[in-house]
Amino acid sequence: MEKNPKNPDGPGFCGSHGSAEELQLYIGQKLDIIGQLAGGISHNFNNQLTGIMGFANLICLRADNENIKKFAEEIIGICKNAGDMVRELLTFARYRPVTASAQNVHNAIVTIANLLGNSIDKRIVIKTDFAAEQHTVFADAVQLQSSLLNLALNSKDAMPTGGTLTFSTRHVPAGAEGAEAAPYGYVRIEVLDTGTGISDNVKPRLFEPFFTTKAQGHAGLGLAAVHGLVKSMNGSIKVESEEGKGASVVMLLPAHAAVQGDECQGQAAKREAGAAKKKTGGTILLVDDDKGIRDSISAFLRSDGYSVFTADDGLDAVEKYGNTGGASIDLVILDMVMPRLGGKDAFVKMKEVNPAIKAIGITGFTNHRVEELMGLGMKRILHKPFAFEELSSVIAEYI
Repeated sequence: MEKNPKNPDGPGFCGSHGSAEELQLYIGQKLDIIGQLAGGISHNFNNQLTGIMGFANLICLRADNENIKKFAEEIIGICKNAGDMVRELLTFARYRPVTASAQNVHNAIVTIANLLGNSIDKRIVIKTDFAAEQHTVFADAVQLQSSLLNLALNSKDAMPTGGTLTFSTRHVPAGAEGAEAAPYGYVRIEVLDTGTGISDNVKPRLFEPFFTTKAQGHAGLGLAAVHGLVKSMNGSIKVESEEGKGASVVMLLPAHAAVQGDECQGQAAKREAGAAKKKTGGTILLVDDDKGIRDSISAFLRSDGYSVFTADDGLDAVEKYGNTGGASIDLVILDMVMPRLGGKDAFVKMKEVNPAIKAIGITGFTNHRVEELMGLGMKRILHKPFAFEELSSVIAEYI
């Protein structure tokens, strides 16, 4: 049996080089390692992103210079993208629960096209061809956008001297193109490029985890993650390409019976509703072991009209909450992973002081058991990094 050249003691990759059972064991072992590493670093990394994002939010609120505000907004956008990357890795490593909902495929493509338009080689022309009248699917928003981005970045890499990248959609009736039957048919998404194409010996391995033709340092998870999303949705994916003649990747995703509409308008309405609901005033105990997070969030909350006390770990929080009897603190914002005493145990102890305590949990570790924490009486769980606008909206629900 031919061995994996990067791991001569492990099994072969696939096909005649090893049995299906050996391949599954090999992949499973690697996923477990990635999961442990990703889970271990996610908390600290998301803490750093939250601090950076927090201070950028403060710059947006306080700067008079429009250029400076624009730079700060770019920082916020980068932090959000970095947070999405962490969530994608944790999802692939089975450390993040998938949250599926109705997703407008056209809006997702526009988001990715705009992102690429500001970041890739200007010699690459990006086009869209939206022919699907029914273009909603039931998927995890982060996974859907990440899949589109992965396909687009592969196309970009295949066009080092420029070319055309085209996103197209159309609706496919149920049972067509070899896909399994779906009540509402399929949304057909094609990502087409005019690049260097794919060789015949590479095609069979495109969706293998950890297989990559790119330079050392690339994990080779992108197309495997796309394949995983498509299969989890009971869809299909195929690649057509010839060397020197570009490549086409086609996904068939089951259409969802949602009413089509302008998602941007819907989000604008939510923001307006949140702004109308927002009220300030009240006392908040902010608990986090990261100084940058404490400083940025407390500065924002004070500028928003709240009185803020801070604590740097769970024991400190329990002591300060106990000294007040809990009656004078309207809301506790509580990090979940801290030295000496974690957020869950600290919340339980504070609840003994005041059974009517109101608390919002914040965490950079995405596999926290949200249902368990909510069952204990915690009002909400926010995952780091989060925007101040989101935090402000949640606080307004409980004060």
